[in-house]
Parts: sequence; C-alpha cells; structure tokens
Amino acid sequence: MMKRIAGLLVVVVLAVILVPAALSQMEQAPIVYTYVSQFQVPRANWAQYSEDTDKTFVPVMDKAVADGSISSWSTFEQAVHTPDGYTHGAAWSSNTISGLMKVLEELRKGTPRSSQVAATKHEDYLMQTSMYTMGSGTGAPAYLRVVCQNAKPDKPEGYAAALKKYLWPMVEEQAKKGVVSYVGLDSQYVNNQAPSMRCLVITYPNAEGMDKWAAAVNATFAKMSDADREAFFGSAVADSRRDIMARITHSGHK
Repeated sequence: MMKRIAGLLVVVVLAVILVPAALSQMEQAPIVYTYVSQFQVPRANWAQYSEDTDKTFVPVMDKAVADGSISSWSTFEQAVHTPDGYTHGAAWSSNTISGLMKVLEELRKGTPRSSQVAATKHEDYLMQTSMYTMGSGTGAPAYLRVVCQNAKPDKPEGYAAALKKYLWPMVEEQAKKGVVSYVGLDSQYVNNQAPSMRCLVITYPNAEGMDKWAAAVNATFAKMSDADREAFFGSAVADSRRDIMARITHSGHK
C-alpha cells in the first residue's frame, strides 16, 4: 500500500506542474485532468531515457499544446529515491479527458522507447484538480514536492476544507511572492488508491523556494492554537502521509 501511495505522490506533483498559468484562481476554477505515467528505470539506462524523451516525447507534447489538445505538460526525475520507487515520469493536463486521450494515442503510435522497455516497473494515474493557485514569478518550475495522505474516509471533504481555512492564506501569500510556482490539491479521477487520498502538490522556481516555503509553513503552524492544529491534523488519517521530491526536467504550457 505504501509503495503505491508513493507512486501516487508523483502523480499529484505532476498535476501541479501542469496547470497552465492562465488558471490562477482557486475559487470556481475549472477542473483540470492530468494523466501521469511513471517508470522505474535502472540507473544504467537514465541517459538513454533522457535522450529518448528529448527525441520522441517532447515533440508530441509541444504539438499538443500548440493545437489545443492539452494545456500543459512536464517530465521529472525523482531526487529522493527508494528501492521500489519510480525514478522518472511524465504528465500532461487538459480541461477534457478527450484531450488527454488524444495525446496518449499519439504517443502509442510509435514503437516503445528502448529505455521504457528496460524499465522494471511502470504505472499510470488519472488525476483531477479544482483547488489551485499559481505563483507570480516567471520562468519554468524547477522542483516539486508532493504530500499525500488519506482524508478521513467518512468525511473526505473535511481535509480540503481544513487546508483552505488554516493554510490557504499562507499559500496565496507565498504564491504572490513568487516563492512557489504552483500549489494545488489533487484527488484521483480513476481510483488506483483509496478514494479518500488527497495530495498537495507544490512546485518551486528554485531550491531556495523550498526553504522559504518550509519556513512559512512552520511559522503558520506556530501561530495556530492547539484547537486549530488539532482540527487541521485531525482531518487526515494519522500516519498516512507520504512525500516525494523531484526535479522537473522539461515543461511547457499554452
């Protein structure tokens, strides 16, 4: 279960990277769907995987953004590895599932990339996002963090409500300062994990942003009353949290 949760974390992270800059408001934001494909690539094949991505994946994504099939896309490499975890992945987003499937069909027209064939594990996810905000900075996102945990199964909406009440003012402040490129809360459209799984996805324009974000989060928690902290942390299942950290290698959006 925990191994699969770790995989989901990556998916969520990607969803964040993929949301286009035009979608900058949390309230009444249109749903964004994200398809994520992850691979566990042996270290000896990492260079080949990167070369294959440049030659075969990036051109398809650029074309799909240009013709409006998708709104954004990204690729990433894990920065913190585990023995059974994924090492590489890619994702693309759209306001329609048909847009995602059009790209998937285009990718599958070609023969499997040699580095993908060499992968020891592969998994896909289909995510949805409706609560997100974009940073005010410019440039492509460089790093991402994903924090996934199970909301209380009997009231899964409580986690999003608690996040919005207790942390979202801080989130929007850090976005305005350009500390983060994107922050969003994802859930699964196709349930590969427990339906109550919720993942907070954050992307940063640089590594310094991760330090500033951590300081802002800690300062926010320090100002909360014991009752507020209990309400926030009590909205999730205890000890269900799993994180990922990754480096974004390519990205694009309309």
